[in-house]
Amino acid sequence: MNREDKRRGGREERRTEGMKSAGSGPTPRPRTSARQFLREVRGELRKVVWPNRKEVTSYTIVVLVTTLVLVGIVWGMDEVIRRAVLNTLG
Repeated sequence: MNREDKRRGGREERRTEGMKSAGSGPTPRPRTSARQFLREVRGELRKVVWPNRKEVTSYTIVVLVTTLVLVGIVWGMDEVIRRAVLNTLG
């Protein structure tokens, strides 16, 4: 048996092995209780770095300004298209 036959046999084994195990699927993990889930959620929320008042204020201003700019852009494009359509169709 030459090297090429050995490689082909190895590939064939891996392919058929994958087909056999594909049907079984992953084993499901046991469900945790509601108490354990809430305990873990609380632990994760303790790790969160919450913004202070100054940061929240600045983020809010950024969101409002960005929203106003985007509203202006969309309104401007809408106005240009509206006038083009009215001029074209009469």
